[in-house]
Amino acid sequence: MTFFYRGAGVDTYWHEHDARKDGFSAIKPEALRTIDRLIDHISKGTVTSPYISLTRSYGVACHYAAFLGRARATEQTPGYVYRVEFEDTLPSGLELIDPVKRIAERVPGPLDDPSYQHDGSPDFLLGVVSPSKMKKYLDAPYLQPPPGGRVPRTPHLSAQLETLMLALRDAEILAYGTIPPKAISDRFRVFWDGSKIQGRIDNSNF
Repeated sequence: MTFFYRGAGVDTYWHEHDARKDGFSAIKPEALRTIDRLIDHISKGTVTSPYISLTRSYGVACHYAAFLGRARATEQTPGYVYRVEFEDTLPSGLELIDPVKRIAERVPGPLDDPSYQHDGSPDFLLGVVSPSKMKKYLDAPYLQPPPGGRVPRTPHLSAQLETLMLALRDAEILAYGTIPPKAISDRFRVFWDGSKIQGRIDNSNF
């Protein structure tokens, strides 16, 4: 038995539509499964893709449910975290994809142009993982070797590295196909109480 989670912030689609009744499906299941579409799904949040995002981390799902809706989740208007439960054999037609493995096979090589994944400082990756809180590291100028003189610029960041970092941050796994209602074992009501995220089992009917 393996557990996955999916957060639904306030007023988002899976907040308004109960997946315990309908299951999870992609917005554009007929779209081609290309590496570029996978990268866009994770790095740009492109929803018109054939993928469904899940996470192995309840904490990550809680963060999405509490903070990344149209409003912050409260006790009166909570976000939801769905728990998805899979046996050793997946439901028919469903595939789980580890994006880290897929993207790692396609990263630029050491001699490619632009060369490698980034050319920023060690702190640059903090900005990639948390661009809202650590934006100063993204904006820090590329450090040039002496004597310098090139036009100042910010560090290069490959699309592959950005996607890898975000997928690792969110412990993300992609599902391709339909996740049936029977695979959704629980839904939790989550909200921010001013100091921490609270969670309760949602016993409401649908």
